[in-house]
Amino acid sequence: MFINKWIAFWLVGLVLIYAAVLTFVVINNGSRSHDVKMIKTKEPLLIEGPNGDENYYVLPLGTTLYHDKSFPEGHDRYVVYLNHKGAIAHDEVSTKPEYGGSFIDPLWISNIDVDTLKEIFKRFPLSKEDVVAAIKSNEITRDDLADIIRSLPE
Repeated sequence: MFINKWIAFWLVGLVLIYAAVLTFVVINNGSRSHDVKMIKTKEPLLIEGPNGDENYYVLPLGTTLYHDKSFPEGHDRYVVYLNHKGAIAHDEVSTKPEYGGSFIDPLWISNIDVDTLKEIFKRFPLSKEDVVAAIKSNEITRDDLADIIRSLPE
């Protein structure tokens, strides 16, 4: 009978220790997720193509970016979460020992400035139909368009 009480005492002790550790892990992980800085973009951002392929893509305005890491070189890394239905055509990326089991291959994003926009339009000129479609999709009125044309240099 004495042995049964001793075993019960140790079992209760182990359960309490397990509960304390579990509580610590849950609280620690919960507080870490609340410390993530999130920002929502106010304008589209250019995404450089992978491996310097000279293509640009656009991250739409209103995209939520999750701050991942700041680097001493002066740039920050953000994470974007995407949902997708169906299969994705892909190649597997193996994690090599030199990556320490983690391989991050980020793309660069930048604000869209006038010079970059001019370079993009040189490579991908817009037709009259493209301009009309862009104007219609942004609900620009004739008066807005007239103001834009008047602001252009002669």
